[in-house]
Amino acid sequence: MTDLLCIGTDVRADTSITLSAVCNNDDVTPGDIVKVDVIADTMPSIVSFGPVVLGYDTGMAEYISTEQGTSLSGFAFTEDQGDGSVIISAEDHMAASGSSSDDSSDDSETKAFSSDEPVILFTVSLRILPNASGEINIWLDDLGEFRNSDNEGAELNKGSGVTIPINEAMISDDASLAFLKIRGVQLTPEFEPNITSYSATVERSVSEVTINATANNLWAAVIIDGNQNLKVGDNEITIDVTAQDGVNHMHYSIHITRNESYVPENAVLADGEGNTYTFLDIPEKVNVPEGFTQTTKVVNGYSVPAYTREGVSSILLYLFDGTNDPGLYFYNSQTKTVIKYNPDNTIIRTSKILQIAELPHDVSIPTGFVAANYDTGNAVFTGYVNKDKDFICYLVDETGGGDFYLYNAADGSFQVYKPADKRAEVLYSYLFNVFLIISIVESIIIVIIVYLVRRIFVDKTHPRPKRV
Repeated sequence: MTDLLCIGTDVRADTSITLSAVCNNDDVTPGDIVKVDVIADTMPSIVSFGPVVLGYDTGMAEYISTEQGTSLSGFAFTEDQGDGSVIISAEDHMAASGSSSDDSSDDSETKAFSSDEPVILFTVSLRILPNASGEINIWLDDLGEFRNSDNEGAELNKGSGVTIPINEAMISDDASLAFLKIRGVQLTPEFEPNITSYSATVERSVSEVTINATANNLWAAVIIDGNQNLKVGDNEITIDVTAQDGVNHMHYSIHITRNESYVPENAVLADGEGNTYTFLDIPEKVNVPEGFTQTTKVVNGYSVPAYTREGVSSILLYLFDGTNDPGLYFYNSQTKTVIKYNPDNTIIRTSKILQIAELPHDVSIPTGFVAANYDTGNAVFTGYVNKDKDFICYLVDETGGGDFYLYNAADGSFQVYKPADKRAEVLYSYLFNVFLIISIVESIIIVIIVYLVRRIFVDKTHPRPKRV
């Protein structure tokens, strides 16, 4: 009997979805893998669903993996495990946020997924336990909610579950694979147990790959060869499977091409202003600034060769801007700025990259400085010098901010130039002059006082004769 489950209070009567669990295995033996598809008979512009709970008997099977339906590649899936249950929720983030509003001229990317045909939501793989017998039941425990971009819920019906007979334990002749994957690499064509030849491509930086080859039967032997020490060009990886009976074999092969270039095909970088640069392989002879070492970085989603230096946030990339000759550029991932590296006008500090720039019209040269060039021994910088031979130049950082910097010849460093505050000097000079005048006046007063005292003393000791 089919159970009926209604969701929410805003259910649309004309929208009904039936979920079922379906398995293509008619019967299995202990150690085999069974794959159960959870299928919706229709998907009327659904942008989110779940949690859908698929239950199974833990005394009969163990969980192996879950794969989302290929039709729902735009959905982000969330998976959780319970005691004998697999719990799946999913949301089409782009459709949910963008919706398919009428005022959009092109909603092809934000349109909610819709299908009038049955859709596989996800597939759960379980392995039958070695001691299992009788039959295994797999069922839908909970259907959760199915909602469209208007947050309206659909009427949900719980369809059929799965009951699979388990044959008596016997020596298996199954030599097929249930899964074949290369971590981070796309197989062509998509894996099917009865397809034995595949191809794939990896970047130049990849010298070995991780193969996940799981036999359909627990006791089948799997031997993988050729997935390490990949050479540039064509390589063959072989997966040999021997059934439990030791007689039946299957041979799978993957022809994997390791690219000659270290740069992924069509790899580009866009800065914060929308300018586009193409990644290129770094030539053998390139002028790299001191202290930078070569490594591999993920930039704009591409794994590319780069140079880094401890303490410097920017990295060096070899780029082509489409017009000028290819060369090294500093790239700052936080500010999204790209600056051409020029050894004649680039100063590398611990926290930033600085370049000599023309003085803006609204910026004045500090008082006492005149235009001059300065030879550091390694480079000749254009800037300004004063009578004390202090050299400054106008530098711009990765964000476009500029300032005057003072060159320290002792250690070859640049520090922000701060003109001396003359106000204190003027005040000291003024006070000095005031106290000097006061001192002179005091000295004159003292001289006058001394003169008067001496005069009085003389008059008393040597009185002048009085006239009669």
